[in-house]
Amino acid sequence: NASETVNIPEWRRFISVNPEDSPAAYAITPTKGNTITIIASLSCTDPEVAFVEVRARNHVKGRAVNFINGSAGPVAFELIDPPTELGEVGVHDRTWEWEYRPDPHHAWQPFDSTRHRFYTILDIPGGPWEQAPFGPANSQMPWTEILDRACHWALGAASADMAAALVTRSVYALGRTIVTYDCPGGGSSHYSLPDFDGTAFLDRLRGGVGNGIYVNCSDCATIVASFANALGCELWESKMGWNFGLNDLLAIGSNVWQTACGWGSFSYHEVAWEAACNVNNGVYDACLRVNGGPDPTAPPYIPLQPEDLTFGNVGQLLYRDRLASPAGRPNCNPQPATRQRRAVI
Repeated sequence: NASETVNIPEWRRFISVNPEDSPAAYAITPTKGNTITIIASLSCTDPEVAFVEVRARNHVKGRAVNFINGSAGPVAFELIDPPTELGEVGVHDRTWEWEYRPDPHHAWQPFDSTRHRFYTILDIPGGPWEQAPFGPANSQMPWTEILDRACHWALGAASADMAAALVTRSVYALGRTIVTYDCPGGGSSHYSLPDFDGTAFLDRLRGGVGNGIYVNCSDCATIVASFANALGCELWESKMGWNFGLNDLLAIGSNVWQTACGWGSFSYHEVAWEAACNVNNGVYDACLRVNGGPDPTAPPYIPLQPEDLTFGNVGQLLYRDRLASPAGRPNCNPQPATRQRRAVI
């Protein structure tokens, strides 16, 4: 999280006991076609041992290791079955059984086992996440607890669009017991002003109070973008506006088709948005579902989660037409100048 850093090396004897004590994330796109290696330092209780072969059965390719005064390393080992080989988002807890032999004429002998948690993500995490500098001063390095949730929500996704869609769907599914739209507070922000209070939101997901049950569109947009971007997506939080009428919709946490809280209009609306955040780009809206029927202004009401749904121009029956009423559509315009990625605290 924001105050704890993964120590290097990730696995340390007598300290790393459970898989989550030794986490590592692997990105599919930049490692495709490349050999993935790990670095290990080893020790031997017999100072006379000078040369052995070492491997982790079925997982880490064997290689010769030279010991000097009972120590060896850092030594590079090749992975046999890297977590990225499936080409999809996932979390993998693995146990490596380490073995050695003095030469190829002897049988392998076990000497230790290590447990690890591997996150498979699609690409290098997008903003606000940062890979450097490495250290406790950088709170924007990807948080393992966010990776736990994001990888679970987007499990099996093999593309950025699918990962973002699954995250959007999962956030909307948190209503009504975990979060719900803030009708009593007039649609106020509780998790995203001015920064994304990821600490409070994760507490809420764990069953704690967090910042309470209520969310608004900015909160939902920020949650989706922050979690999806941890997987290698490149979403933004961006607004549309201003002051436009609404069609009936299903706000997060509600099962009643109506304009949001019965207000009839939004002063603005914020979503997770792709690329330039304009009419040609897809939106991911976890705050609400629109009517996916042939006429978005009338029954039959067919719930449609906006997942990579192009914003569109008036008359195209895309996101704009499904969210805004016919009279409100001219005022419902992308506002790309508001595009941002809120820092996570």
